[in-house]
Amino acid sequence: MHRGVSFQKHLDRLQQRTWNLTLHRQQNTIASAERDSFAIPGHRFTQNGSINFDDAEKACQSKTTWDLLRSSLILNACSVETFAKHNYQILSWTRRLMGRSVFNAMMRPTVYKQFVGGDDFTSFQETVSRLQTVGVRPLVMVTLEEDVKDDGPDADQLFDRNLKIMKDCMEMTAALGSQNPMMQIKPSGLFPLALCKSVSAEIPFPSSEPEVVEKIANSMETSKEVTKLGNLSTIEVAQLNKALNRIKQICKVAMERKLMILVDAEYTYLNPCLNLLALAMMLHCNGSEPLVTNTYQNYLKETPNILLKDIELAQTHGVTFGAKLVRGAYIYNERALAKEKGYPDPVCETFEKTTKNYNRSMDIMMEKVAKHPGKFCVTIASHNEDTVKRGTNKMAELGIPRSSDQRVIFAQSYGMSDFISLSLGQAGYMTYKSIPYGTIDEALPYLSRRLNENSSILGGVRRERKIIRSALGRRLFSFN
Repeated sequence: MHRGVSFQKHLDRLQQRTWNLTLHRQQNTIASAERDSFAIPGHRFTQNGSINFDDAEKACQSKTTWDLLRSSLILNACSVETFAKHNYQILSWTRRLMGRSVFNAMMRPTVYKQFVGGDDFTSFQETVSRLQTVGVRPLVMVTLEEDVKDDGPDADQLFDRNLKIMKDCMEMTAALGSQNPMMQIKPSGLFPLALCKSVSAEIPFPSSEPEVVEKIANSMETSKEVTKLGNLSTIEVAQLNKALNRIKQICKVAMERKLMILVDAEYTYLNPCLNLLALAMMLHCNGSEPLVTNTYQNYLKETPNILLKDIELAQTHGVTFGAKLVRGAYIYNERALAKEKGYPDPVCETFEKTTKNYNRSMDIMMEKVAKHPGKFCVTIASHNEDTVKRGTNKMAELGIPRSSDQRVIFAQSYGMSDFISLSLGQAGYMTYKSIPYGTIDEALPYLSRRLNENSSILGGVRRERKIIRSALGRRLFSFN
């Protein structure tokens, strides 16, 4: 995954420039808490948390007609189950048939442009600037989706390369000029998958073993190597220490740049290790502000209970705490794996039960945010309109300000649910788009996995397509 751009050149250039990207909500939000409403041109929102997602013109005002046409075509294609399920095979076959150059020329202005922010600083900055004009901020994501062989002689070189890509992208994120910069990271790209499985098996519930979390955090803090962890082999302990050194470098950049990092969750057989690392990173980084946030998948039955235990650990150690709440993307794989291995299905039986789980986690975090200002941060990462509305209403109920930095954040994927993101941003809520960064070759595996794993979400974009069609109709057939 070689970048065709020098980050340092752009960073040096940035030192001589001042980005003056003013957000709509900063210009228009009335700060007085005594007002019962505040105004943004063309909008009216009350303090009860209600928000209107039905205004197609306002929701699409930052998009060109071509953007809307492209979105309509792609979202329609993504809603076809056969394409969503077999898209990687279809795209791979098309690339072989057309050749890489022609295929890339076709993909760049269409699927790539819809879902990816860019592959160099300039193109990515242009994407971010467009979003910022309507009050939406960037949550940058590096497309590290390629599986790394953990038994080869060159594995460490690959992990170190991934580390460099992450650090370079963190520097780019900090240089974008956005308030409260944020970036998603995949720690599993920094060490062998086999090690992640082994640690997960040894420490299945990290917050129930605080001494282990403390040991890992201390290693990050002091660079003192871990000598033993459960029944890990000598080789695995050595791999763990290399992993902790890489993660420490990630933490160093985050603390220097005041950059919030969101640790991704993955499969249940990997999550305990990732949870352990995220908690240790919190003990290391989260002093006065929650720089490290862990991801909680609410389609898993035990997630709210795990969230409560993790909060207790953070409070016991006197550090701030961040949680990103998602429904989850691996539902079918998790169920198939449970059936194959013969253990109880960890996934909620129905969508309604998943929603109940999500709402419980949301309530837990919202109440913490309200009671302990500045100590907690929650990211409501959802494309579900009802979930988002519930979040805004809960904020109003608990008296949580919309524009209070690093407290309650809403996030959606770039290229999806834009009517939700843009409406939230224009209403003054802290709103982010998760924007992949990378080349077409790097991004396609990521996009393919997400198209497959999120087919249920992509199959339910009728609402967004209706809004886009309405906006297109007004533009193309208006004779005023």
